Amino acid sequence: MPRTSDPKVHPLWRERVRRQAQSGLTIAQFCAQERLSAKLFYAWKRRLQLIEFEDRRPAPPAPAAFLPVTVRLAERAAHEPLPIEADLPNGVRLRIPTTNAGLACRLVRAGNERVSGDHLGAK
Repeated sequence: MPRTSDPKVHPLWRERVRRQAQSGLTIAQFCAQERLSAKLFYAWKRRLQLIEFEDRRPAPPAPAAFLPVTVRLAERAAHEPLPIEADLPNGVRLRIPTTNAGLACRLVRAGNERVSGDHLGAK
């Protein structure tokens, strides 16, 4: 199992890496002068670079709390119930022949989950 570093030593190694860069010495020369293992120095330098990279990466966007939907009344024959149409952001158009708004909302939600993969357990 890989060892995890103690965050308390990060500032110490950041300072060492900074001093080496400013010293004009090679890493081998700097480590010999400071009585440090060059292998350990390289490992810490890489670890700190990865930490900085992770800190600079933008956070993934939060999932939308609401699904943007365009709802409009559709044309119909006189004997048909007034359908509800919904255009989903992925280009899918749902035409739901019902006046039951609750049912229409459940169908839109289910359609979105099916397209986004939520039905597979992905959250």
